[in-house]
Amino acid sequence: MLKESQIKNLWLGVTVLVMIGVYPPWKEFGALEAPLGFASIFSPPVLSEEAKARGINRIDIDFSRLSVELFLGIAATVALVLSARGAAVSAAPSIEGEKRQNAPAAGSPKPVAAEPLPPPNTVTVELQSNESIGEILVESEEDADYWEPLCKARGTFYLPRGKKLQLELAKDRRVDLALLKRFPTGYLHSIDGEGSKITDDDAEKIASVTGLKELDLSGTPLSSKGVEHLRSLKSLEKLWLDNTLIDDTCVPALISLSTLKKLSLEGTSLNEIARESLKKDLPESTELKI
Repeated sequence: MLKESQIKNLWLGVTVLVMIGVYPPWKEFGALEAPLGFASIFSPPVLSEEAKARGINRIDIDFSRLSVELFLGIAATVALVLSARGAAVSAAPSIEGEKRQNAPAAGSPKPVAAEPLPPPNTVTVELQSNESIGEILVESEEDADYWEPLCKARGTFYLPRGKKLQLELAKDRRVDLALLKRFPTGYLHSIDGEGSKITDDDAEKIASVTGLKELDLSGTPLSSKGVEHLRSLKSLEKLWLDNTLIDDTCVPALISLSTLKKLSLEGTSLNEIARESLKKDLPESTELKI
């Protein structure tokens, strides 16, 4: 918005330009000289009979009036330019002031974006975000023996309530199984570590998972020392230790798992005495594969 002084300058400039058009710099030269009124800019006006009667013999440019009009035109142009620049400068502080008003004060905490709400009927799990420890699968509603992919076990994710869930460990690298403590109690139904790079120390971390029902450690470098850690899995129902490094010394630990319904030890170095001991001391309902 222009100020009052700027509006006055604008009107003054317009008035000067109009006056220059009304009174162009033509002048009668003769006995009685007088400036002429409006004339075409393409050619000078023609002498009238009345002018000839007054002794006027020619029409020429009135350089005095031209100089005055040129000065007024330049002054009007400068005034208009300054008015426009003043309007821009006066508007700038208001814009900057609005920015400063909207900007947070120095030293004040930055506004924190609201965290998204978790989906209904889920529980939140927060793990490290740099790499995944594996993949979360959910039991298929159509086939209880089939697991469907749910999400990567990385960063923040959500586990559905009332569903059987499996953690399939990454097989291409060692993972930090201490993160299993961040899973809510009773949510992991199964851990599939087949072919993974877990060690006997990792078995101790797996044994801390409360409510675990199924555990597959086939094809891993697990030894009998690692099996000792599994004694604390009091609710374990299915255990696969095929093609591992276990020997006869793990038999007592296996027998202590009284809730086992299935135990697979194919491809291991258990001797005949250990095999017979397992057949004898495990519950008769336990499906044993050696």
